[in-house]
Amino acid sequence: MPSIQPSNTSRLQRYWDYLAYHHRQAEVALHLLFLTGLPLWNVFTLPWQGTRALLLAHVVAGLVLFPLSVMPFWLSHRRLLQNCNKPKLIKTGQVIEWLLILSALSGIYLLLLGNRGEWLGQFNHYVHLITAIPFAIILLIHAWRWSVLKSLFQPLVRLVRKNPR
Repeated sequence: MPSIQPSNTSRLQRYWDYLAYHHRQAEVALHLLFLTGLPLWNVFTLPWQGTRALLLAHVVAGLVLFPLSVMPFWLSHRRLLQNCNKPKLIKTGQVIEWLLILSALSGIYLLLLGNRGEWLGQFNHYVHLITAIPFAIILLIHAWRWSVLKSLFQPLVRLVRKNPR
């Protein structure tokens, strides 16, 4: 007699398919990482208490939110590259992927060994920083239609469209 319950594999596959299109948690995690990491750049002069709190938030978000929300979304979303017929999304997705890999690897280095002033620490510090800025911009371009930030910028977009110069 055939089973009425779907197999665990099909449930897992359905969840994986669902996850490929549901990005809100991953996007919020990435924006949080960006917002807690950017002020740590030495261009900004924050008091040590502020720097320490931001660094702690950035490290905790990187250790918790990245593997729990960003990685599963990223890995499930990758298969969409094979079926996509939009060159812009394919290209921005590939650039995002490489920037994410570089940022994650340099972040792991900084977490484990830190920036102790030697050339490898400095290199990883700047790789982590320099990949974060274009990553955030390209992510917005790639996912603007579905972005959680769209609702924040929508009034501004309407205002600009209403008053062309």
